[in-house]
Amino acid sequence: MLKTIIVDDEQPARQRIHRLLDEYAELEVMAEASNGEQALEFIQRLQPDLIFLDISMPVMNGVELAHILSKDFPHLNIIFTTAYDQYALEAFDVNAVDYLLKPIRKERLNKALSKLIKPQVKDEFITVRERDTVRKVLLKNILFLHSDQKYIEIHLHNKTLLSSESLKDLETRFPQFFLRIHRSTLVNRKHFYGIEQDDGQCVALLRDCTFKPIISRRHQADARQFLQSSGD
Repeated sequence: MLKTIIVDDEQPARQRIHRLLDEYAELEVMAEASNGEQALEFIQRLQPDLIFLDISMPVMNGVELAHILSKDFPHLNIIFTTAYDQYALEAFDVNAVDYLLKPIRKERLNKALSKLIKPQVKDEFITVRERDTVRKVLLKNILFLHSDQKYIEIHLHNKTLLSSESLKDLETRFPQFFLRIHRSTLVNRKHFYGIEQDDGQCVALLRDCTFKPIISRRHQADARQFLQSSGD
């Protein structure tokens, strides 16, 4: 959540920006200021992440305020707003996130905020039947998968579950998560960090896992290539 303050000497302009920002769940408008002095007071007290700052204001204009803020609040993000484009060079001289011309268009605002708001990444999962219930298993929590004829074993940190899905289907659906190291085993790329020899066999080292799945000769090259490309 980005704590936000709107700074503009014109109330209708503040209200319009506020209405536009209300559509963003990632932002919370903490206050509105009508001049630079009031803005400084709010910023010191509320410690916002972002301010929308009008440039053309009496007494202390937006660029002057931005120079003060860049020294005292270097991590504060500033988006300038103005009805005139003549201030653009001055605005970017203080490392502003963006410079919006009034009236602010929603498409242009989206572009400016996209520099600050990262898209939400949903956790991917598979469903597994456990006794009489169906539970979600997050892919990121799976250490490795092992096929045992009719079922696959889903190995987590503290337990093992069974699923009727096939390794091939999971490998095809989630290639970014799983790497095949054996015809009957997929490891989670996130947890796979090394290879070693154990009793003459090549085995995979997995974070938070004491068991070491066997890497078949056929898949050793792919496993080593993955480790080299991942920087481990």
